[in-house]
This record gives sequence, C-alpha cells and structure tokens, in this order.
Amino acid sequence: MNRNPVIRLFRSLKLTIALIICLAVVFLLGVMVPQKDLLGKDLYLRWQAEKPGLVSFLEFLGLTDIYIAPITLALWVVFFLNLIMVMSKRIPSIWRRCAGREVPAGVDAVKAGMNYETIEGGSLGDVEAALKGRGYKIFSEGGAFRAIRNRLSPLATLFFHLSFLLLLVGGVTSFYTKFRAEAHVAEGETFIGEYDRVARPKIGGIPRASVRIESIEPSYYKGVVPVDLKVVLGTEEGRKVIGINRPYKKGWLSFVIKDLDVAPRFVIKDEEGNEVDASYFKLKVLKGGEGAFSMSGYDFRTFFYTDYREGFKREDVDVIQELSKAPMTLRSQQKEIVNPAFYVAVFKDGKLLTTKTIAMNEPMEFDGMRLYFTDIIYWLRFLAVKEHGLGIVYTGFALIVIALIIRFVFYRRDIMGIFDGGKLHISGRSEHFPSLFEDEFSAITDRIKGGGN
Repeated sequence: MNRNPVIRLFRSLKLTIALIICLAVVFLLGVMVPQKDLLGKDLYLRWQAEKPGLVSFLEFLGLTDIYIAPITLALWVVFFLNLIMVMSKRIPSIWRRCAGREVPAGVDAVKAGMNYETIEGGSLGDVEAALKGRGYKIFSEGGAFRAIRNRLSPLATLFFHLSFLLLLVGGVTSFYTKFRAEAHVAEGETFIGEYDRVARPKIGGIPRASVRIESIEPSYYKGVVPVDLKVVLGTEEGRKVIGINRPYKKGWLSFVIKDLDVAPRFVIKDEEGNEVDASYFKLKVLKGGEGAFSMSGYDFRTFFYTDYREGFKREDVDVIQELSKAPMTLRSQQKEIVNPAFYVAVFKDGKLLTTKTIAMNEPMEFDGMRLYFTDIIYWLRFLAVKEHGLGIVYTGFALIVIALIIRFVFYRRDIMGIFDGGKLHISGRSEHFPSLFEDEFSAITDRIKGGGN
C-alpha cells in the first residue's frame, strides 16, 4: 500500500464522489445563472444595465462564465487526475494476472478449484494433446501444470477504464469547443463568415471559412421525387463537389446541407421603365410556404409555382382565399422547376394594393410602378459544425465494444492439475458462462482419459 498521502488522496473513492458532486453543482449553477456566451453581447449588456450590482457580484464570483471559470477548470483537472490514478492502480494487478503462470503447489490447491475431477493414469503428453487443440497455453513444472485460454482477457477491464476516461475527455472537449451556426448562401455568392444563429464555443473563437457556391444542381425522378443534389464549391483547397450526406470539411469544421430553396430576382421599374430597385431574395417557398420581402417601401407576400400554366390564373378569387388556399390547390406535383411563377400580393402600410400571378419577365402594375420577376437561382442553408472531441468519444465507444467482445466472447478459462500417486488431479474455472465451461471441461477430461485422442 502506498504511504504517500497525496497519492492516496488522488486514488480515493471519496475524492471521486466529492468531485462529481462539485461538478454537478457547477453545471446546475450554469443553468440557473445567465451565462455570457448564451445571452449574447446585447442581452448581457442590457441585463448588466438593469441590475449592475447583481451582475458585478456574479462576475466577481465567476458565475457568469462558470464553465471556463478557474475553479471549474481546476475541478476538471483534479477529476481527470483522480481517474488516471485509480486506473494506474489497477494496471499492475491486471498485468500480473495476464502474466501469471503459477502451477499448483499441491493436490489441495487443485481440489480447492471448481469442476474438480481425478483421472487414473494419464500423462502430461495426454494433457497437452487435449488442451492445445482447444487453444490453451500450458505451463508445467515437475508433475504440475496450469493451462490458460485467452490469457490476456483481463485487459478488457483496462479497456473499460480507458474507454470511460476517453468518453469523459471527449465529452468535456466537445462541450467546451462545440461550435454551431447556420450559413445561407446562394449560387454565385461567397461566404466569408456571415453566420446566423451562432452558438459560440466556450473556449476558442469562431472558425474562419471561405466558400463560394459555383453551382447547385438538384435531380428529380420524373420531376417529382428528389434523388440527388450536386453542389460545386470553390474553396481555399480548390474545387469541391458535395451533396446530401456529403458535407464539405475543412479540418474539424464541417458544412452540412440542411435545406434547399430558391432566390428569385425581383425588379421594380417606374412608369418610364427606369429601374428603381432590384435584388435577389432568399425565400422559403419551395415546399409550399409563403415568402415575404420588402422593396422601396412596399411589402410583398408570395407563393411559388414550379410549373406554372395559364389556366392557374385566378385573379378574381378573394385575396385571403387566394393567399391561404388557392396556390396550394393550383400547385402541380412538379418539384423540378420547369416554368417558374410567383403569386404576389403587394402591401403598402399594411393595406393590400393588388395581387397577380407573374411568370418570368411579366409585369405586375401597382401604384404607378411595375414589378418584374427576372431570374431565379437556388440557395442553401448550411449547418456549420465544429467539435474537437467527437473522435475521442468514438474511440471510447470502440474500446467499449472491443472490451465487451473480449469479456464475453474471448473470456478466460483456467485449468490446473497435478500428478500424484498415479492419478491426475485436475480442476478448472471460467470467468463467465460456467455451464458452458462444464461441458468444455468434461470434453477435455474425456479426451485425456482416451489418451489425448
């Protein structure tokens, strides 16, 4: 037993329990006390202005950044040291068991084992012939022997300890470095870090990336069922082709395609035909939803037709019915864009001015202006993800699987015996499945009785 009080403390189960309780309190406080990284700069400054005394006190205690506070990081360091020390304490005993090859010192030692049996006559050669064929490694000395199958099986215990440590390290690393954000990028656009809905990492900054979408090409079966999506990117590493379930990766940062929709170009002209305003608008209308945008002081609500036909025009229908029902009933099952058109309702100061369905380059007149739909491109919603700890977590899970296979498939069997007075005294045990081992032990002893054949 180690007499060093520091080492004994770090190997203590009481310390492990105390650290788990302290870390649980930290995470509870992180839920109860507003955190800087979760609130965002604007909300945090507003809270600070409303309650300066409270916020100053919480900042002094480090509770508004509790996950990266020195006391929290110190708790994690001590916790992992505790786990490593506990695991290191087990390693020597596990290794001694793997390396052990002691033969029984006498008949009493064999009799104390499980599945004990005596065999008249027999020889060490018969024993070796019966055991080697079943994968046992035999160690003998004088008239005694010990046979072990799957001698390294106790290493599964070490793998379990190591997997638990890796899962914790990976989980903590992932928690502190996890970055999540969205990026909305259309064909021809270059993304240089304009993220939306950003969840910042608790340690480290927002990852840098530059991506240009050169083309977006969805494929449909008979124009209805989507079957593929080919996206060509211009990146710092060169041209890349990605698609659904084929993300773009830059180191630990991944861009995963989450949504596809259309960005039509609308142009407003005056009575003389001069362009007043023009822009592409990223709308969410491809799946039947209503789109909205604003230009030159006017508000527009739209529905999209992928395959528009003249027979769909219904300008005489009540506008509320048209907006809520008609576009869906008039929509074809076509998903592939063939003859695009937009049903448009124009509003000024909340008042409806007019409605019309316009195909490409058709005019829509309102309030002395004309609206044109002149072009349409696709845009993508990316989920940008960065987590450093996932590889460690996956390795931990892999070790668990390996440990389970070793433990329950390649489990250890021990057989020992000694020749005394013309008899072979033999016994054996297994770590798991004793009933199965009884059958195996009986087959081995029967073969020894048959002279090893």
